[in-house]
Amino acid sequence: MNSKLTYLFMRGVIRFFSILRSNFLSFLTLITVIFMYHIFWVAGTGTAGFLNHLSQANTIRVYLSNNNDIIAEEILSSIKILDNVTSAKYYSQQEAKAYAVANAPKAAGLESFAEEFFPSFIEIYPSDTLEETLDKIVIEVSHIKGVDEVSYGKEYMVKFKAIGRGAWLFITAMSVLFAFSAVFVVYNTIKLSLYKYKEEIKLYSLVGATRPFISVPYLFGAFFLSLFAYLCSLIIFSITFIPFNNHILMQAGINIYDIPNIKYFILSCIIVCIIGVFSAKAGVVSFLKQVSSINED
Repeated sequence: MNSKLTYLFMRGVIRFFSILRSNFLSFLTLITVIFMYHIFWVAGTGTAGFLNHLSQANTIRVYLSNNNDIIAEEILSSIKILDNVTSAKYYSQQEAKAYAVANAPKAAGLESFAEEFFPSFIEIYPSDTLEETLDKIVIEVSHIKGVDEVSYGKEYMVKFKAIGRGAWLFITAMSVLFAFSAVFVVYNTIKLSLYKYKEEIKLYSLVGATRPFISVPYLFGAFFLSLFAYLCSLIIFSITFIPFNNHILMQAGINIYDIPNIKYFILSCIIVCIIGVFSAKAGVVSFLKQVSSINED
């Protein structure tokens, strides 16, 4: 049994090199499909993660009816004792101006505005970012005397959440599309290789060769083809996108695209190999139906 499996394995290695030589363009196509999926995954998940971050409110902003510091401190004390409030900080008009300047360094001219143009406010840090918790705090704070307006950008959160869900649906749909593209490439590559050896396969059938004897080498060949294509795509990804991300995008302030962890690469490699083997199996079965009878055992 072991010797038979070893023989089929070695024939699979031979078939792999044969496929590589005779269908090199198909091999390059498979590399391109996998490489493009790496790029798409990083871009898609990075964008979806960024939208998810935007949809979470870390603070609640409270604007006061007047800019009296003594009244503001009383309101601040009332806020701090509320449930689900971790902490709260009061910003006077002077501090509000400094806060705006620090958080908008490219907004030229802010420093020239008088402090009176910057309303004082209280920033609340909730214990969690659940919408129910935030709404509860907003309702409770809005009933405190001296509070003019309370907001955490709920309308924007809802929009960003909806866009984020749409982004993940798009990622899923595109993942399926890329998978079908890989199936199409491997399926046709194996079929082309089988037709090249059509007469040899017919000869095997005449001497009593079984279907596994014919199909298993091609399954091994497809496995090696998929694995080698994945490794090549990974090398191209490493020498193109990673430097581009580190030295161009991040330098330009676009810091939302993280390189996937090792789990992604292991899982995606396994999936690519499985797709390759099953596509090859489908190609072999389709081919054998079109040639003379092959022994089933």
